[in-house]
Amino acid sequence: MNKGTKTEVTEQLHRYNRNVRICHWINVVAFCYLVVSGVHIFLDFPELYWGKVGFRGYDAVFRLSDWGISWDEAGAMGNRRWGRNYHFLFAWISVINGTIYVGWNLWNKYFHKNLFLGRNELSWQSLKTDFVDHVRLRVSKGASVGRYSGLQKISYLIVIFILSPFMILSGLAQMPAFTAISPELIDLFGGRQTARTLHVICMLWMILFLVVHVVEVFVAGAVNEIRSMITGKYVVPKENAE
Repeated sequence: MNKGTKTEVTEQLHRYNRNVRICHWINVVAFCYLVVSGVHIFLDFPELYWGKVGFRGYDAVFRLSDWGISWDEAGAMGNRRWGRNYHFLFAWISVINGTIYVGWNLWNKYFHKNLFLGRNELSWQSLKTDFVDHVRLRVSKGASVGRYSGLQKISYLIVIFILSPFMILSGLAQMPAFTAISPELIDLFGGRQTARTLHVICMLWMILFLVVHVVEVFVAGAVNEIRSMITGKYVVPKENAE
């Protein structure tokens, strides 16, 4: 080969262990069903309240009717029975799946190796650089390929250890059967209606995270990213000068 020409070769990194891959795809299915079923539940009662009391005609912090969709129109679009059945089913699937995911990856130190941040990653300059790179849709290169950036690590840790547990607790606070056993959970949120409102707000944050996550997957290369989440192997293209 002539000197100075470039040839593209590939290197494979083992990026995800089996537990991460299996739990990821189970969670994808569960999350989709939770969002769709949650929307059906909300459409049957399309208002959000703050405090312990909330009913049609009561002062609400959010009304779908203010956005041009009447109570009857919303109810016709939703299916509360279908929504509740699937929401509870996939909520428990998500809880069990998430418990296995967190427990296993704490035990094998996956979080320690891949998600816990080093001191240099928490510096203002490092976080600023990460933010600019994400906004400009820059793809990682060199030694950073196949690794999470500081902002990605923070985002995943917030979703796993803050938003997800909050979703579970605020969901349980809306269940009369559970709060009859543990009524202090309602007091923790300041009322069942507050728990419902916060549950919806938290879900919107989760959806926002998902949208950003999907955009990043396509920017980084959807085929390679999805394949790595199926097989565990991430292909790193390289250009070597000879």
